Amino acid sequence: MIEALRKEWLYSEKRPRDLLFTAIERLIRDRPPMMVSQLGREAALMARQLSAEAGFEFENWDAAARAVMKTLLMACALRTRDNRPIEFNIAAHAALVGGLADGYRDAAEAFLLEYLIGRLGDVTTRDHTALAHALFRQFDARVPIEDLEDRVVILLARLADRVVLSGDAYELRLFASA
Repeated sequence: MIEALRKEWLYSEKRPRDLLFTAIERLIRDRPPMMVSQLGREAALMARQLSAEAGFEFENWDAAARAVMKTLLMACALRTRDNRPIEFNIAAHAALVGGLADGYRDAAEAFLLEYLIGRLGDVTTRDHTALAHALFRQFDARVPIEDLEDRVVILLARLADRVVLSGDAYELRLFASA
C-alpha cells in the first residue's frame, strides 16, 4: 500500500503530513496568495521549523511537501481566491491558492484511501489495519491502532458516494459490478 502511494508521489507519513497541513493553513491565512508551487516550498520550510520546535526529527520535508500538495490538488482541496477548486492539470502548480476546502484534511486523507482502493483493486474489510498503518503510521505506541482503524472507517463513510462494498471488497463506484 505504501509502495503504491510512493510510486504516484502521494505518500507522506501522518505526523509530517499534519505539520504540513498546519503550515499550509498558516501560510494561506497570514500571507498574500501564493502559487501552489511556492506554497509547497514555504510549507516545507515552516513544517521543518514546527517539527524542530516540537522535538520531532524528520528529514524529507521537500518530498513530503510535494506529496501533500499533490494529494491536496487531486482531492480538489486547494481553492482559488473565488473558492473554485484548483484542478490537477498542467497549470495547477502555477495557480494562486486563495483558500482550502472545508474539511480539507479529511478530503485529502479520504482521497488517499480512495486511490488505494482503485489502484490495488483488492482492498477488503479485512484490510482496515493495513490501511491504518499505510495512511496513519506515526511510530507512536501511545496512539492505539483501534483509533487509527476508526479513522479508516470514518474516511470510508465519507467515500460512500464513490466507493461501494461488493461482498467484503471495496470497489470504486465507477467500476462496481452491476
